[in-house]
Amino acid sequence: MSGERKKAICRRFSKAAATYDDYALVQRQSAARLASLLPEKFSAAEILEIGCGTGNYTKILAERFPGARLTALDFSDAMVAQARKKCGELAAVSFLCEDGERFLAENSRSFGLITSNATMQWFDDPARALCRAAQSLAAEGLFLASFFGPGTLHELAAGLSEAFAEPVPLPAARFPERARLAQMATACFGQVMIEEAEYRRNYLSLQELFSHIRKTGTGGYHPALPLLTRGRMQKLEKWFMDNGGQTVSYQVFFVTARRPRQEGSCEKK
Repeated sequence: MSGERKKAICRRFSKAAATYDDYALVQRQSAARLASLLPEKFSAAEILEIGCGTGNYTKILAERFPGARLTALDFSDAMVAQARKKCGELAAVSFLCEDGERFLAENSRSFGLITSNATMQWFDDPARALCRAAQSLAAEGLFLASFFGPGTLHELAAGLSEAFAEPVPLPAARFPERARLAQMATACFGQVMIEEAEYRRNYLSLQELFSHIRKTGTGGYHPALPLLTRGRMQKLEKWFMDNGGQTVSYQVFFVTARRPRQEGSCEKK
């Protein structure tokens, strides 16, 4: 990520660091499913976690691979501080406050496992990041990551478009769809498998939904979003009531991939 978009997204996650664990239920579900996709007999001496957040998935990884050296990074210093508190007793975990895209671009180490939970969809160039991840895998290495898809919060996008009488793309509109994600991954890895899940959550009110977005830091960057006036809010509430209440969907893709087909198939640029 770069420029104002990167700063805005980082600022939102940093502000949410203290409340994230209480509200990021879908991210916890995603982390648990990622862990379940790890092959039973798989082992790795060096692990890279991209976007560790408050360290929930980090703890799972550390417990699953007690003998591994785990490097966990996040671009939000507030998130890293929370993760350090949570995982302070885990001596084999090294935390870095670092942008994942920049880290992959400059990395010269090899990792047996590169993994990421609900992070890489925020990248400016996820296709390039995937190829750089492939280049950073050791022999027999594994890439395992979850990506939120463009169907995330599609109900909210539809309701806002009705309230504003014009299309209102949410940040998720930028996230790669399944076909595009498959195309990007197969360009870099020799073996790719993608699974899809939909998590649905019901909120008691729109205020609760908006509070959830704010307290998880997932509001993204949308400088052109018009002002949500009282009248528009009433239209949005009516749209949700006419469509079954404040239930929204979270689309998540789980990508499992192996090393590139041939040396140099993904050039680091």
